[in-house]
Amino acid sequence: MKNKNNTTEETILKKSLRLFVRKGYHGTSINDIMVEVGLTKGAFYSHFDSKGDLFLRLIEMFRDQFFDTMITQINEYDGNSLEKIHQIFNFLAKFGKDHTDLCVFLTFLSPELNTDIDFESELRRIYIDYQQFISRLIKQGIEEKVIKKELNPDLTALTFMALNDGVFNHWWRLNQNQLIDGEAYLQTFSSIFIEGIRS
Repeated sequence: MKNKNNTTEETILKKSLRLFVRKGYHGTSINDIMVEVGLTKGAFYSHFDSKGDLFLRLIEMFRDQFFDTMITQINEYDGNSLEKIHQIFNFLAKFGKDHTDLCVFLTFLSPELNTDIDFESELRRIYIDYQQFISRLIKQGIEEKVIKKELNPDLTALTFMALNDGVFNHWWRLNQNQLIDGEAYLQTFSSIFIEGIRS
């Protein structure tokens, strides 16, 4: 990877993210990105080794801004596991509003890239880490007697992730025409999920 800290690179990352979400990884060329940014391919290669290098940087950005930030905030929250899960929804609502494309980035592109040797291990690692984090909260909630004891923590975590992906998918698609209040939609998901697992 080449140097990371400058405005041109941030612009390339932001514009390419938007294109990847709308056109897919394989449907977006370096030329498409450069036309969107208003630069030459030479400028692209002064910042990134390849389109794959750029995409790995976006995965890194997702992990840092979304996943790692969420885990830090939830771990610092002083409450039981059910309250922490509620805080996850608060985090998701704010993140989805402020970073809509980044929020749906992996949801949209994982099916396309799941078997791509360059990205599969990074994508799998993020999803496994996410599932394990939610699963630990569910296990903790069962021990605290605030979550139903008959629930399987791993399956409950996977269900949460599937529902979360679906909600953000709809939020993004409907929000293109401003047909939905995304935060209210996510709060509805929160209420349904939390009441469904509450002891």
